[in-house]
Amino acid sequence: MKWIKDAFFDFDHKMENIIHYKGISGKKANLIFLIILILTAVARLLIIDTPPLDRTEWKEIDYLAISDNYYHNGFNFLKPEVSWPAEPPRVTAMELPIVPYFASLLYLVFGQNVYSVRLTTFLAYLMLSVFSYKLVKRESGTVLALTTALFVGIFPLGSFYRNYLFSEPVMIFFSVFSIYQFAQWIDYRKKINLVFFIIGFSLALSLKPTSLYLALPLLWIYFRKYRFEFKKYVGLFMPIAASMILPLLWYIYAYHLSKNSIDVFGVFGGKFGGHNKFQTIAMLSTLDWYIEIYARLRRMLLGNAGLLMMALGVFIALFYKKGGLFIAYLLAIGCFFIIVAEGNYDTHYRQLTIIPSAAYFVSLGTIGFGIMIYNMALKIKRIDPKRAKFMSILGCIAILAIAPVSKPERYLPRDKSMPSHQPEWILAREINQLAPGAARIIMTGAYTIHKGGNDLSPVIYHYSGLQGWSIQAGEWNEQVIDELKGKGATLLGALYYKREPGLEKFLSTLSHKYEVLYVNPEKQLMLISLEEEQ
Repeated sequence: MKWIKDAFFDFDHKMENIIHYKGISGKKANLIFLIILILTAVARLLIIDTPPLDRTEWKEIDYLAISDNYYHNGFNFLKPEVSWPAEPPRVTAMELPIVPYFASLLYLVFGQNVYSVRLTTFLAYLMLSVFSYKLVKRESGTVLALTTALFVGIFPLGSFYRNYLFSEPVMIFFSVFSIYQFAQWIDYRKKINLVFFIIGFSLALSLKPTSLYLALPLLWIYFRKYRFEFKKYVGLFMPIAASMILPLLWYIYAYHLSKNSIDVFGVFGGKFGGHNKFQTIAMLSTLDWYIEIYARLRRMLLGNAGLLMMALGVFIALFYKKGGLFIAYLLAIGCFFIIVAEGNYDTHYRQLTIIPSAAYFVSLGTIGFGIMIYNMALKIKRIDPKRAKFMSILGCIAILAIAPVSKPERYLPRDKSMPSHQPEWILAREINQLAPGAARIIMTGAYTIHKGGNDLSPVIYHYSGLQGWSIQAGEWNEQVIDELKGKGATLLGALYYKREPGLEKFLSTLSHKYEVLYVNPEKQLMLISLEEEQ
């Protein structure tokens, strides 16, 4: 079709001129990048206190407790301790706890407040922008580096998890950091880059073992340099082996904790959490998985327009042979999405891993889209090149602004009075009003149900300020209740009790024996006093 030929007229040459534009000096580029960094930092600071810490998300609550316990109990790194279990052990297996530990050190300087809690995540996203800029600049030039840095700063603002204290933002930063250092080492053979790579890759793996997907872009960098000189691939063994030492040591220790203490993060499963996070074939066999992942990426990556720019960027990279490293990186993330299929369906935060590579392709696609608009504008009579350039820039801004303008609630701070988990918040308020002197509570239904196991929730304990026990199927009997009453339980709370017929029947039995303080059938909430039998 003629209009397609017109849109892609002299495309490769024009793309090269833009990507390798010489009109921006190093100082100007750094100044522009600094402005981008400041603007995105200010945007983050404006919403950093949403939601408040007392009504935050499940994912942040355990990290809050662990950092608080580090701060108050002597900064013993080997003892990441949660607070909600009514009796010990409370030291939990988890990924390398550098995130809550670093946050606890910040408390020494700034005290405990929403800013000191979330400063770790704030800094991680800033450093992610810095090294995304450095990586793209060395691979594809200054212009793409600047636009990529901009999108890396913007995309997390569309995520539910944009502020929370947890491991993913730090892990993603170390991922890009290690790729950059590895590429520098391969090209220039400076020992400092090798050392930084080993540190960065080791920490990325220690924070999330699934970061092994980074092997694909790292292998591509090596292949790009040495092609089929397979004897030289032996040189990969030492840095990779060195990077594995810390993760292996830590996860051996974490396994020890899972067997001899607790595992609320479900690293190795067990009573306190964990489920089958893979289920690859089962998940990929259902349309719901694709619809859900698409919806989440659409929200985070500036709507359908952002996804369109990303698809165009991938097409340009493949067709015009640009950005091979980022193709490998995106392919690695795709493998992660597919292999850890249930884990990606389970929660939104795992899709944050796509931000660096997505930012690159949205940038590349946006520039390509601008060239297409420019070419089409030139075909219109009385449009000179300067006006055509203006139209192309305006067109790119307009299409990417569709999602933020049409659905600003995704990016603006929500009502701070809104709790992240409304049913738990309602029940916690009733607990504090109806039983203000309560110290310990038995919770039923306070978990998410997955194939292979359940994740026990800390939310109701955090919202109410209580400690307690979470009982599941197999423990719904009066003998267990009497045993826990002997340990100090005075209340029993129930959430989502209609989803399990056995639980609803058990609660019906208890309601005839003990006083029911509160019941909300619509939201499936119940609170029972265990102090006196009727």
